Amino acid sequence: MKKLFISIFLLSMHICTHAQSGNADLAKQATAIKSIDPADHDYTDLSALQKAIGDSRIVMLGEQTHGEGSTFLAKTRVIQYLHDQLGFEVLAFESGLYDVTKIWNNIQQGASFKAEVPGSLFYMYSTSQQMYPLFDYIQAQLKGANPLVIAGFESQHSGNKAKKEMFQDFESFLQQQSPQTLDSNWQLFRRLSESTFASREFHPSATEQAAFFQELQKLKQLLQDKTTPVKGNFLQHKSFWYQVVSSIESQTKRYWQLVEGNEINVRDKQMAENIIWLAERAYPGKKIIIWAHNGHIANSTGKMDGNGPLQQFYNTFIPMGNTLRTRFGKNVYALGFSGAEGKYMDYVSMKIMEVPAPTPNSIEAALAAKPFQNALLDYRKAKGPLASLQTGCIGDFMPGQAIWPNVFDGLFYIRKSTPVDR
Repeated sequence: MKKLFISIFLLSMHICTHAQSGNADLAKQATAIKSIDPADHDYTDLSALQKAIGDSRIVMLGEQTHGEGSTFLAKTRVIQYLHDQLGFEVLAFESGLYDVTKIWNNIQQGASFKAEVPGSLFYMYSTSQQMYPLFDYIQAQLKGANPLVIAGFESQHSGNKAKKEMFQDFESFLQQQSPQTLDSNWQLFRRLSESTFASREFHPSATEQAAFFQELQKLKQLLQDKTTPVKGNFLQHKSFWYQVVSSIESQTKRYWQLVEGNEINVRDKQMAENIIWLAERAYPGKKIIIWAHNGHIANSTGKMDGNGPLQQFYNTFIPMGNTLRTRFGKNVYALGFSGAEGKYMDYVSMKIMEVPAPTPNSIEAALAAKPFQNALLDYRKAKGPLASLQTGCIGDFMPGQAIWPNVFDGLFYIRKSTPVDR
């Protein structure tokens, strides 16, 4: 995944929850969750989650790292519950908008989900064995009256389908809608886009960049459509391709180093815009589950404590979750994930890493001091010390301080993390 995101986000968003005082009372606000096994279909223990999310239409499920198999299993069980019991119909992954659209189109026409995802769904998801129960569930639900629809919202085009098929489909659409658009300027736009998808190190000349963005704005003007209902195949709708072009704009500005300030904000803003399109245009009225990293689903990180450049990153980062909360308010519920021991796979080096021992007086330490194997904290009902400055983890189980109800709406605690098997 993205070098700058890796070097800044994973190193800087390593925030695990220290409490100032009164942590002995924190665990009293937690509810035990008996299982994270997707094969356990007795969902009575998840009634606490139902109460926590209430009428929220969008539920976002985070993760400390992209290499923690236990969290993948827990999220799968939660997804099954949300779909089977609470009427959620759409699952959107932190994977390419176009890539997952093509996967969905193909499996609707008979393709195997497991066969479609390699190289197109984010690699730590597509190749992790702990994801297989979810893949099997999605495949099985296709045959029923209420399939679990899948979508993507990532603003970067890094999957094989985006690299190899997207511009063919886009060009076919434009041939039908506006064939005169397919001129030399279009060819330059396509060439620079595909070169950028292939390598982050690719930087066109200033002259080419100017021509590229001029063509991009023409395409956005052509594709602007806020009224036509989006039904059936997304590839036949202007508004879908508008989101694709906007995502290309986000990606190229970042990769070509044209962003001032915290460049991750551009990515998160466009991911949020893609989710807004899914929620308001593609699936209006439907309940949606979001699968992403803890950092992306956070409402705010601006007041997190850090040191030096990390503090600057926290203070300037505007997560995807912040834009979604501004748009949808309490209709969005962000559920962070954390733990206290075990191992996970570093998704960059692929090395197995130890989960560090919880910081004394942290939320994780308070939960670890109790017999919970898994537990749920509803931050919307936080009282006492839990509603004040505490220490806790947002990424890679590394400690930092925040008022956590300002970051997440709830926390799913898994005592022992296990790495993915690939």
